[in-house]
Amino acid sequence: MAQDLSQDHLATKLQLAGLPLDRAAVGKIEAGIRSVFDFELAVIAETLGVTSDELFPPKRQLTELLPALLEGHIPKKRNGI
Repeated sequence: MAQDLSQDHLATKLQLAGLPLDRAAVGKIEAGIRSVFDFELAVIAETLGVTSDELFPPKRQLTELLPALLEGHIPKKRNGI
């Protein structure tokens, strides 16, 4: 959202970078429904011009979410994350 990219535009940029993700896959990643492999994270970060660390929630928030994530629950987004 910070770069004002639609899911479709991001998917196109990722495909041009060699990562075969379509708009639906990007949407699932954004919604927390689809996991991301380490090599995908590297390409996504490079495509967005950020570090992979910047794509993770803050450590405090991740610590709060960890119990639910370990149980397989997808927490609702809070504060845009």
